[in-house]
Amino acid sequence: MDIIIDSLKTYDNVTILGVILFLSSIISCVSRLLNVLGSLLNKYYRKRKGLEDKNNSFENTLNRHQSDIETLKQYETETHNDVKEIKTLLESHIQRDNERTISSFRSTLYRLHMDFTKQKYVTPEGLKTFKEIGKVYVEAGGDDIYHDKLEPEVLKLPIKYEEDIL
Repeated sequence: MDIIIDSLKTYDNVTILGVILFLSSIISCVSRLLNVLGSLLNKYYRKRKGLEDKNNSFENTLNRHQSDIETLKQYETETHNDVKEIKTLLESHIQRDNERTISSFRSTLYRLHMDFTKQKYVTPEGLKTFKEIGKVYVEAGGDDIYHDKLEPEVLKLPIKYEEDIL
C-alpha cells in the first residue's frame, strides 16, 4: 500500500483528473461508434430476406456491448472514488507526518538553541544544521517559536571556527 501511495505522490490532481476525463471520453466515443455501426448494420440486414437470425445475433452483440459499456462506466466511477479515497488517505498521512515533523524538529531546535546559548557561540556546521532543520520545520507548518525567538537568538551568537587537528 505504501508503494501505491508513494507512486501516487508523483502525480498531481490535474494528472489524475486528466486520466479520468480521458477514460470518460473513450467510453463515450466507443458508445457512439457502436450506436452508428448498429444502425448501419441493422439497415443492411433488414434489406435481406431470411437473415433474421443474424439480426438477432447483432442485437445480442449490441446488448452485450452496451452491457460492457455500463460495466466500464461503473468501473470508471469506482476508480474515481478509489482515487478520491487514496487522495484523502494521503492527505491525512501527510498531515500526521507534518505534525510529527513539527514536534520532533521543535524539540531538536530547542536543544540546539540551548546548547549554542550555553556555550555562547555557534559553529558554521551547527548553524547550517540549525537553519536546515528550521527550514523543514517551517515547511511542515511550524513557525510559532522558530522565527520569533530561536533563530534570532542563535543568529546573534558569534560564529566560532574550530581549528583542524592534524
